[in-house]
Amino acid sequence: MEDSDTPQRHGQLREEAAKWFVIMRGPEAEIRRNEFEAWLARGAVHRLAYNRIAETFSNARFLKGDGKAGLDKERSQENSQKPQRKANRSIGIACATVSIIALGGAVLYLSISSMRARNPERPQSIVSASPSVGHPVQLATAFGEIRTFRLGDGSKVTLDTDSVLLVAFGKAKRDFRLVRGRARFDVFHETRPFVVFAGNGRVTARGTIFDVSLGDDRRVTVRLMRGAVDIDRLGSTVTEKGAALRLSPGQQYSFKDGGQPQVSEKPDPDVVDRQWPDGLREYENVRLDDLLAEANRYSAVPLLTASRDLGEIRVSGTYRITDPRRLAENLADLLGLALVTTSDSLLFTVSCTGYKEKSCRPPS
Repeated sequence: MEDSDTPQRHGQLREEAAKWFVIMRGPEAEIRRNEFEAWLARGAVHRLAYNRIAETFSNARFLKGDGKAGLDKERSQENSQKPQRKANRSIGIACATVSIIALGGAVLYLSISSMRARNPERPQSIVSASPSVGHPVQLATAFGEIRTFRLGDGSKVTLDTDSVLLVAFGKAKRDFRLVRGRARFDVFHETRPFVVFAGNGRVTARGTIFDVSLGDDRRVTVRLMRGAVDIDRLGSTVTEKGAALRLSPGQQYSFKDGGQPQVSEKPDPDVVDRQWPDGLREYENVRLDDLLAEANRYSAVPLLTASRDLGEIRVSGTYRITDPRRLAENLADLLGLALVTTSDSLLFTVSCTGYKEKSCRPPS
């Protein structure tokens, strides 16, 4: 049932979202994951409430790892005492964050209203697409765009940035061909098979939610969130064909022409992107340069670091990477860095020294 069919009190939704935020970061996370995902699946309002709770704390979670020594060295060359003060303040922020989380969901509610005022959400684009029998259609997104399409059979497809999907409905089947990019399929169960082709593979859904991505190197990755899918590797010869494989929820399967397939239970421990249709990514101790590379998939103006040392700073948290400018400002504030804005880039640097002729936002 969609949220629009059952109006909810906003206060109650925030309370439930805060509760789940605490649970999914505690010892019962895996035990209650199916229950949590069922709560999210109740509709867009539930997902939005949870995302706002998660993003509230993203602004206070980060770690400095291998890049710290290089960063301290660079700052010391400027004979400034600011780095030490910022490091102390950063430690205080991190400690305060841990204390807040330990208190549970109650404190979370106080920051929701002010956060909305500072960071208004962009509504997700949802359009109808009803391919008729015998008339295939092309669904596509522009660079930096995420869009959800509601199909005539009741299924939903969400396309990531710069993605193309061909849809062909017949009387006996529902066929899809991922030409490029990434798609999430929320399948409505009916008698016609739901089949997605990508690269040299075929994914047959059994009434479920799953992602399919096709990389620039033609590698196909299938990740299952709920239900079951069967995967076949197609080839021109018998030796190139692979035996059918059925995935379980949480598993990921990756393959490409001429390579060995890989199955994993936890595909990427450093980046959790279950919420990518909402523009959110959850990172755990990743390099700043790696986070920026992901954000640049959505940004017309690239986010860059001024030195290798800065790029090695380790970062954790949940971030809305589809809003590059806001992301850059948040990261600069959290890491105590200056942000130089030009027509060609958003550049992270130690200070505004040497950038006086350009628009530079000094460290906070």
